[in-house]
Parts: sequence; structure tokens; C-alpha cells
Amino acid sequence: MTNQTVLALYDDRASAQQVLEELRAAGYGSEFSLSDGGSSSSAASGVSTASGGSIRSSLFSSVSSDLGAPASRTSSLTRLGVPENEAQVYSEAVRRGGVLLIGQVDDSHTPEVLDIIERHHPVDADERAELYRQGGWTGYDASAADYDETAAAEERSRYGSGLSAAASGLRDVNAGGIGTGTSRGIDTDREEVIPVVEESLQVGKRAVERGGVRVRARIIETPVEETVTLRDETINVERRAVSRDVTDVPADAFRERTIEVTETDEEAVVAKTARVVEEVVVRKDVTEEVHTVRDTVRRTEVEVEDSRTSLAGKRPLSDRDLDRSDI
Repeated sequence: MTNQTVLALYDDRASAQQVLEELRAAGYGSEFSLSDGGSSSSAASGVSTASGGSIRSSLFSSVSSDLGAPASRTSSLTRLGVPENEAQVYSEAVRRGGVLLIGQVDDSHTPEVLDIIERHHPVDADERAELYRQGGWTGYDASAADYDETAAAEERSRYGSGLSAAASGLRDVNAGGIGTGTSRGIDTDREEVIPVVEESLQVGKRAVERGGVRVRARIIETPVEETVTLRDETINVERRAVSRDVTDVPADAFRERTIEVTETDEEAVVAKTARVVEEVVVRKDVTEEVHTVRDTVRRTEVEVEDSRTSLAGKRPLSDRDLDRSDI
């Protein structure tokens, strides 16, 4: 039976801490710890998992502590089997105030653990790396200073994170206040502000290379043959013995003469002509399709329950006295 190493990245410690609390409630918390740029605590985005058996407790403990040291962050993650490029993204996120949830879980319990982690919307490491690169980031620099709390809060606001922690805190206030009969006091002339937050979905486009087509023209020689009749002339010279009277000889029989006869032969003459028999046309057609992108967005829902009773001289409470904000 083997264990899975689980890593999840959150932008703030409050979100990671709530995941840890749920893992504890489910019986898995003792196998996880939280690590950030300054400290690590025992317990347990995009979520990364790596298999390969149990990690020795000494190694696992050293990874949690090494993440607090800028120079050893990337190497400590690669010892867990995290690829180098992903380890650099996680290290950079920790430097900017992020928190890593690290732990081990048995294969048979991995789906339940991942379900708990995903419910709290961990950071997608690939998307965050792309945002870093758009800002000029080229890789983790161990010599760069870690973000302080102010810079980390600004970083969280840039990526719209930390909303789940605010919503969780709001649920804790509601559960610990009205629901259990206890109250949270507010001093006179002071106010308590509850942020009402709503996420919006933004869909963009990017070009993705899907491969191509290569067209190559080459020359192929094919043997052919044709039949043609050629004329061949041959000159024959022969001597024939005759015997007849001189009177039959022409008068110029003793005149010197020269006779020239020329042989003429025919030979085959080959000529080639080229003609276009086919065309191969390469072109690229463009079509546009409408795709529906489906995702979920979060919003803060605030409910106000008024448990006050009417006093003498005051009118009874009505529904209009109760305020519900659902944005």
C-alpha cells in the first residue's frame, strides 16, 4: 500500500488553515502541515500529487522547515518528486506570501482528501505561473527578499484571492454569534464592516498551435517505350563476268569516270514535351465557432437575523426591520 504526497497552494494562511481544520475533522490532519516564507505548522492550488511510497518522516519534516529558507525552497520540493519548473512556481508563490499545504495520504483516501482541498479553491499553479511571466518573471530568485504583509496583501488583491477566507470568517462569526446564543460586542460609536464580495467571469482567447500539413513535390522517373520503323540503306558493289562482242560496248567505254553513291539511314529522334495534368492547391480556411465556457463564481451572502425583543414604549419588530443582502 503506497502513499500519495499532496501539495496545494493558497494565497493566504487563513484559507489554508481552514482546509487544515477540515482535514483534521475528517481524520487526515495529522499527516499535513502548512508552510510559508516564515514558518510551518503541523496539520495539512491547483493540487499536485506525487506517488512513490512513503516519504521518510525526517525528509518530510525537513521539507516543511526548508521552505522557510529562500535558498532551499526549490530543492526541498524537488526531493518530494515535484518537477523543477513547478517547484520554482511554488517557491515564488511562497516568497510572495503564499502558503503551501503539504502532506501524505494513503492511496485509498486520496479522493476524499483532494475533494476537501478543492472545495477551498487552491491556486492553479500553471495559471499563476503564466501571470507571473506576464509581469516579467523568469524564474525563482532565492536572493530576492520575501514579501512583507503589506506587499503580500497587495499581491492577493491583484489576483482576487483571499475571498474564500473572508467568506469563511463571515460564516464563523454567524455560527459563533447568533447561532449559539453568544454575541460579539461592538463598542459605542464603532462599526463592524462585513465585505460583500462577488466574483465575475472573464473569458479571453489565446492562439494554440495544433500542428500543420507539409506538402512536398518530388520527381519520379518511370520507364516508357514506343515502337518506330527505321529505314536502313546498304550499297552493294559486285563484279559480274560477261562475254559479248565489243560492238556492243558503248562508244565511251574507254572514258574515265567516277560514280559516288551515298547510303542514307534513319535513326530515332526522342523529344519530350511537358504538360500540366493536375494542380495541388494548399490553402488555409478559417472558421469561427461559438463556444460556451462554464465555470463557477463565488459571492458573499450576508443574512441578518434580529433576535431583539420589543421593549415597552417601542413598536414591535417587523420584517422591514430585518435586512437581507444577497449580491
